[in-house]
Amino acid sequence: MDIPPLTRHQRHRLRTLKQLQTALIELILEKGYDAVSIQDITDRADLARATFYLHAKDKDELLWLLIADMIHATEEEVVKKFSGPIPPQAEYYGYWNIFSHIEQNRDIYRVILGSRGSSQMAHRVHEYMVAESVKDIEQIGIYADFHAPAEVSAQIIIGSILSLAIWWLEKPNDYAPQQMAGMLYEVLHHRKPPA
Repeated sequence: MDIPPLTRHQRHRLRTLKQLQTALIELILEKGYDAVSIQDITDRADLARATFYLHAKDKDELLWLLIADMIHATEEEVVKKFSGPIPPQAEYYGYWNIFSHIEQNRDIYRVILGSRGSSQMAHRVHEYMVAESVKDIEQIGIYADFHAPAEVSAQIIIGSILSLAIWWLEKPNDYAPQQMAGMLYEVLHHRKPPA
């Protein structure tokens, strides 16, 4: 099924939303999440304050829209990469995909997870990822080597991923996404990642 192209109005709305989100990310990295106001965002984006409210009710919603789009894009990448049967040691490839996505969107993840970001938004991302992991555990059967209830396994996995991601983003290091995924896989699953 072909998706019809966006109208000029839809393209304009998306560009404006992107301007607002870019301004928000820049400001959070400069000032910290709590210090950023809607006026700061609209001034940086060179847009009227009323324009902001056409796209989001507050800065939390503006940031969540960005995060949700990123999460959905990552999920689509995984579906494209692994459209056949689940590969052996699929968890490793999932970790690698997550760390690759974090590397590609480093500033945004520093805002979401870092010390200058919003603890509420980090919690929301954590809960979303846990819920998705529970579905994967129950429906696909990944993490079969974890002998705990799905919710407990998901909390352990996502907590580990996010803690390691924060460290990776905030501490100088030369680890590539593949290395991060390999180390996490080895620690959580007690075996070497695929070669």
